[in-house]
Amino acid sequence: MKKIFSALLLFVFLINVFAFNRIDSKTAKIDKSKSFITYHMVHPMHSWDGTSKDVDGVIQYDDKTNQITKVAILAKVSTFDSKSSNRDSHMMEVAEAIKFPTVSFVSSSIKDDGISVDVTGTITFHGVSKQIHFTAKEQLIDKRKIVSGDFIVLLEDFKIERPSMMMMKTENEMKMSFSVEFILN
Repeated sequence: MKKIFSALLLFVFLINVFAFNRIDSKTAKIDKSKSFITYHMVHPMHSWDGTSKDVDGVIQYDDKTNQITKVAILAKVSTFDSKSSNRDSHMMEVAEAIKFPTVSFVSSSIKDDGISVDVTGTITFHGVSKQIHFTAKEQLIDKRKIVSGDFIVLLEDFKIERPSMMMMKTENEMKMSFSVEFILN
């Protein structure tokens, strides 16, 4: 069931994002065994990371230059692991993971110079969609496109109540880091 759900969500993304493929464009699916997304949060008493290694996604790229032209990424909120089951349960509770099970990103504009990728797109988290912009590094190694970077989101922008411990809330700012790898055809 889990695989069917992921495949269905990925299929919906493919239809929406890549409906107007150019003839010289190809698509590449994410290599899940080498990709991850991590969030970093800070509380006055400590900070922590939560990582998902269960990331789905696709890119559209120019077959002649190998430059990325579009991207769609998806991860289930329940797959983020901070090495503390209590903290993970609390994060799923404040993010309402049952009602909003995924976090996704779909690009609207990409400028790829072969060394870095300047990306604008929409992140959807907790049922709220926000446009973001970031620059990521990229490498092409033996037909494998590796893209890594980070960006900041504000929990309150996504209508998420900041988690608290000992009556002190976490910072509003949450840093998202990622490294995703695609196998080019």
